[in-house]
Amino acid sequence: MNIREYRPEDCEMIANLFYETIHSVNSKDYTEIQLNAWASRDFDLVKWNNRLSNNYSVIVEKNNIIIGFGDVDCKGYFDHLFTHKDYQGIGVATLISDRIENYTYQNGIHIITTDASITAKPFFEKRGYIVQKNQIVEKRGQLLKNFKMQKLL
Repeated sequence: MNIREYRPEDCEMIANLFYETIHSVNSKDYTEIQLNAWASRDFDLVKWNNRLSNNYSVIVEKNNIIIGFGDVDCKGYFDHLFTHKDYQGIGVATLISDRIENYTYQNGIHIITTDASITAKPFFEKRGYIVQKNQIVEKRGQLLKNFKMQKLL
């Protein structure tokens, strides 16, 4: 596995990874209607690229295939953390999280926050993140449960 910073040419593959991961990995915790609201196929690649380019964004590759990505903004908000459905449980999310947290700390931010899905909550808890509050968020007219979490670095 290789970890590197995001490049604009990664955008379409990352958007597809996001969609596929949500519709497979998160399907145990959310309904199909909720999944469709959270991740639809109508990607705005310009918006995706702008967000990933403006954040510190990293990807993990294996055999030239993107198998995970994550990003953090300049205030310490850990926005995305997704691992390809076929590469779960082999350390991809840990590799990304280590890099994101180290980058955040080195840039003088000592509290990192995230909005973790039901599916991701146990992963973040194992890394020392604490639930600040349970949330219900609206996505395209659907209500989804997630958790505002933070970690002191």
